Amino acid sequence: MSAHWFRGGARRRWMVTGLLAGLLAGAAAGAAFLSGAAPDLGGPRPIVLHAAPAIVEPGRPVELAAATFCPSPGAGSCDVANAVALIRVAGSPGWTEVPSKVGAGVLRFQVPAELVPDDGFSYWFRLTTADGATLTYPPGGAASAIRVVTTVGLPVETLGAVDWDVRQRPTETLVRLRPGSADGRAGFVGGGSEDGLQGPSSFDVGPGGDLFVADWANDRIERFGPGGRFRQSLPLPVHRPVDLAVGGEGPIVLTTLGVGAQAMELGPDGSVLGRYPVGYGVVSRIVAGDVPRVRVGSAQWVAVRAALGVPIRPDAQAVSQTSSVPLADGAVGVSQDIEDGVVAVWTRPDGSRAGATVRLPRGVSPGADYFVRPLPDGGAVMARGLWDDTHFGIGVFRFDASGRIRSFELLPEPTPRMGAPYSTIRFLAPGSVLLAVNDGDGIRIDRFPIEAR
Repeated sequence: MSAHWFRGGARRRWMVTGLLAGLLAGAAAGAAFLSGAAPDLGGPRPIVLHAAPAIVEPGRPVELAAATFCPSPGAGSCDVANAVALIRVAGSPGWTEVPSKVGAGVLRFQVPAELVPDDGFSYWFRLTTADGATLTYPPGGAASAIRVVTTVGLPVETLGAVDWDVRQRPTETLVRLRPGSADGRAGFVGGGSEDGLQGPSSFDVGPGGDLFVADWANDRIERFGPGGRFRQSLPLPVHRPVDLAVGGEGPIVLTTLGVGAQAMELGPDGSVLGRYPVGYGVVSRIVAGDVPRVRVGSAQWVAVRAALGVPIRPDAQAVSQTSSVPLADGAVGVSQDIEDGVVAVWTRPDGSRAGATVRLPRGVSPGADYFVRPLPDGGAVMARGLWDDTHFGIGVFRFDASGRIRSFELLPEPTPRMGAPYSTIRFLAPGSVLLAVNDGDGIRIDRFPIEAR
């Protein structure tokens, strides 16, 4: 299956997160920060990998799952002897403990239905290792508890049958990237996908419509103008796959991927304006806004710097976390898969909340969460991976301001050659999405219109 990373259902999230850690991590780097432990207190500590839910259905039990692994296998200081999730609902005087069964590096906490009221709940984890040390996730414990909201008040929409043979066609190809190191080409290396090639790790659209491509194999960022015309090459400060974002007129932001990641801001000449160690989690994406934010887990975004060149401490990063993605214009949006479907929530221009619960056809499951992008009319565009036992694709939903589906399009499978798979599809205002797909021995970036029938 060339797009195995599409499979992102709720029951498999912790496994996907653990897989990302194994594939992408420089795991030892920054390991002491991931659980809130100091590096010199009794040896290495377990790294906690958790895919946080953002939106759940009220009155139903919720399973919180996490995985742990150790940068030094066999170290007793890394063994988790006990773990609890601490849950608080509105009006509660304190935290309710929900124990976990610990085994094989997997923690599972069953939150009962009575702790999932209409207005949601908050939670954090407390772990005790075999040598008696106490760790928290996120760092900061109760002060950085993860907030979960519910689907209360959202309309329920039903998506009809998905015709896997009917895919939207692109209106144009913006750029083709053939293998090579010359201007306008890109480096491809062995490994990283089923066809044995891994190419540029990310791309984004600049404020003027130019494309910025992270050609990590050649240690550069390439900039392309209209018609795929090569404009500029900027030095990439690291030789490893990165995710890249360009927002407004501010710096280019990028982050390395996996555990122990580092985010950076670059000037227009590629000079490094700031380096920011990421305190915890498995980093898979970065966005440019008022401050750079990185995705450290499903529905977990944290700020990484206080001011240009000044990093935020790991515990403060955890306190800054949000479940929605703050964009450069202040808009936010988030989606979450639930039983038999997916839910999306976003802000309208007046700051009010909108959203929808979408029931998917029988046998169709939600996969990778690409984006929920609010629109000026109060509606939104959501891009989600969709799959069944034999098909993959990207579903692009257009919602109106009340949360009703105005249109649905199925896009082709994105390339598996990009190291930052969540960035294979980008929104392009006012009404298009860009998609990176395989193109022979290279890749290309195509533009697809968003219909609003």
